[in-house]
Amino acid sequence: MDSDNSFGGEFLQRLRYSADPNSETFFEWSGSVFAFLPNQPPKKIFECVGMNVSKAIHSKEQSPKDVLEVTGRELTYYLDPITRKKLTHWVNPWTNECLPVVHIANNPVQMALPWAIKLEPKHNFLGTSTTFTTEIPLFYPNPLSTKDKKFNPYDSRNMYQAGEFFTFTCPTKELNETTIDDVQVNWTRISLFPPFMKMGTSEGYLIYHCTGSKLPHGSTYKDLGPLLVEEIEKKMNAYSHSPAAYDPMIKSVSSWTYFKDNFETYKNDQEIEWPLPN
Repeated sequence: MDSDNSFGGEFLQRLRYSADPNSETFFEWSGSVFAFLPNQPPKKIFECVGMNVSKAIHSKEQSPKDVLEVTGRELTYYLDPITRKKLTHWVNPWTNECLPVVHIANNPVQMALPWAIKLEPKHNFLGTSTTFTTEIPLFYPNPLSTKDKKFNPYDSRNMYQAGEFFTFTCPTKELNETTIDDVQVNWTRISLFPPFMKMGTSEGYLIYHCTGSKLPHGSTYKDLGPLLVEEIEKKMNAYSHSPAAYDPMIKSVSSWTYFKDNFETYKNDQEIEWPLPN
């Protein structure tokens, strides 16, 4: 642990990733997706299941200096809320339009976190578990906001607005372990409607409410849930591993940039199954 007993970058690396910079860490999660529109009751429109594989290294050399460099890949699949089967198409209940479902396939997902970050531990009253929260508000130009407005039927906003909120819980007795294996995560995401929902100018937002866990050190993609294993083996084999190394010259992929980059395929083939093979 940090010499001053703070919960900084060294601790975050052990909690969320691995102390070994060459070791890959898998997380898996599942949960519900609710839609909120003005003057309407909230509606559960999807369930979801997802994974992330990442590695992290403490770097003092590149700019910005003294950061935790993280590189990874992540998948999230939208499921029918009743059958829990992977969706290929979805009938928008507000427009009655049948739309292809573009699942989340972000490759890569990269960030440089300040090594001086401070996490606040919160111990339960029994002293058996400790939680840490991270809150990531997002507000930046919408990648789908273009001069020709060709994406306006999918998302007409000029700015992208969202928030990612995580609560990590681990046994208090493991706080000093080299790598903390027993980590549970609660993930809440607030975002605009993803482009495939074709909500255009509609006001409202989605809330993703998920729980998951860190797979033990040494796990592989084969230890994930059946749907994720099947998808990785069938066509998304790149997600069996994280990228080899953090590369500051490569931009992270999001649902919005993925949709933009693959829009011609989306527009010209309404029957293709997403995500596209990597």
